[in-house]
Amino acid sequence: MRGIRGTLAVAAGMVLVAAGAQLLWPEAQAATGMAPAAAGQSAVRDPVPLLQLENGAGTPLWTLSRAEADAAVAQHGFRLLPNRLGYLRQAPFTGSQPVHRLTRVGASGWLLTASTSERDALVTSGRFRYEGVVGHAAARPADGLALLSRFSGPAGWRVSMEAPYGNPDELLGRGFKRDGPLGYVHPQWNRVGALYFGTWNAGSNSRIIQGGYDFYHRTYPDWWAGVRDYSGGDPSVPVYKGQWPDDDFSDRVPSIGFYDDSQVSTVEKHITQASSAGLDHFTFYWYWNPAERAERHAAGLRSFLRAGNRDALDFGVSVCAHAWDNGILKIPTDQYGLVAGALIDDYLAQPNYLRANDGRPIVWLCDTRGIGGGAAADVRSFVDTVRARARATLGEEILVLAHQDLGLQLGPVGADGDYCAAPYAAVRAGSYAGYVRGQKATFDRGAAAYVRCVMSDFDERPRYPILVPDAADATYLPDQSFELFAQAARNAATDVALSTRTSAVDNFVLVYAWNEWHEGGYVEPNARDGCRYLDILRQELKLTRGSGCVARP
Repeated sequence: MRGIRGTLAVAAGMVLVAAGAQLLWPEAQAATGMAPAAAGQSAVRDPVPLLQLENGAGTPLWTLSRAEADAAVAQHGFRLLPNRLGYLRQAPFTGSQPVHRLTRVGASGWLLTASTSERDALVTSGRFRYEGVVGHAAARPADGLALLSRFSGPAGWRVSMEAPYGNPDELLGRGFKRDGPLGYVHPQWNRVGALYFGTWNAGSNSRIIQGGYDFYHRTYPDWWAGVRDYSGGDPSVPVYKGQWPDDDFSDRVPSIGFYDDSQVSTVEKHITQASSAGLDHFTFYWYWNPAERAERHAAGLRSFLRAGNRDALDFGVSVCAHAWDNGILKIPTDQYGLVAGALIDDYLAQPNYLRANDGRPIVWLCDTRGIGGGAAADVRSFVDTVRARARATLGEEILVLAHQDLGLQLGPVGADGDYCAAPYAAVRAGSYAGYVRGQKATFDRGAAAYVRCVMSDFDERPRYPILVPDAADATYLPDQSFELFAQAARNAATDVALSTRTSAVDNFVLVYAWNEWHEGGYVEPNARDGCRYLDILRQELKLTRGSGCVARP
């Protein structure tokens, strides 16, 4: 290892603990040099956390593979610790170096090294066996990276990032010695995505288009009816906006103009805007039409799949099975197989479908009340059908996350965890400041596998009078501000950084929303404020993808 100072920790007199612990990584894979991170999971493009486990005697084990970590817990008495060691990549990249893992022969103990010469010398000595490449770190320092180092002492080996991300002084105070660097890693890597409302096209809610004719005297189908008008685009709107004469709605104009997301060029612009600002994915609302036995409102999602730059973002689907609108968005029990086939074959099989850090494709459940009869057993049957189809078609397990506001017991419905979006109670309370104050409590109620959220705003007043007949019933948050939005993003970032959860989605954050223009929930650049929402997310969540938001691609 370059720059090693002092004697390696394999010197005589080393005290080893828990002798006889079984090798977790198959020797056949070690012989081929296959990385432990490759086992039991598909490749994830983003950096993933370096997992640290300890057995009952305190002997640490490191891996990027969640499958290996789970086996260590279930079969070998280890426990998984919260991530504090940074994020590495599973594949080599420009300027990277591999981090190798070795295990003691005939005794318990693992060490990591970035030095091929040290690796070879230890294997030749007969005292160590090579297990493969754990992951890949940068070989040189760069902005946003922290040094990850190895330490040795009477209790074996440890690794730590340098301060302020790690606490090497604590190790040194316990008698450990610094062996040298393993490489430079991301101290935190937040994967931030936004919910995408893909119905800005002629297939939109028919009531909105009809309302354009009835209230705003359109002579053409306008899926922007209400939003366009409140933003100042129609002189007749003061009749309705007069309910709130002093409020400014001029931000309700996308920076790229009022668009049709069935046009691929529209979604290509959205991908550029989002990826340039550091977002990781779009999660599309997804609906089913039981009468047509086919998906509904999928034009925006289909445009994404045809986009020339689609590889710049991952994408996911969020199943919204509503129990209203005369059942046109429900999923009947006799169509579970059809729906599972559409989800798996058309979407989860795509190369840039959204995956958790352990490689499992994520299926979001935004509304389960229209799945069968909405009972837990009906939802469980649907989830089981999707799981079985994924195993048969992809040879993979999926990760199912249910909307937190549904109040579901996760086990009975077959979900693995949950997530938040626009917390219903906070929205109904009518205060954005109250929402920000309540974020921590919302996060704390999340399951062990949980995706946090940041809500940009909620303001459905442009739905009046089309979808909200009585202005008094329009829900909005009069105290929303960019300063409070920044605090909301900061709260999510802090909760991730201090988390004691160990799930494969613990660094995920879901933003409500990319383009919920009718409900006032959007971070898509707008004509008045440009990239301000995205700039705040980039700063507060420390996003390093992209070079900075492009408002008008």
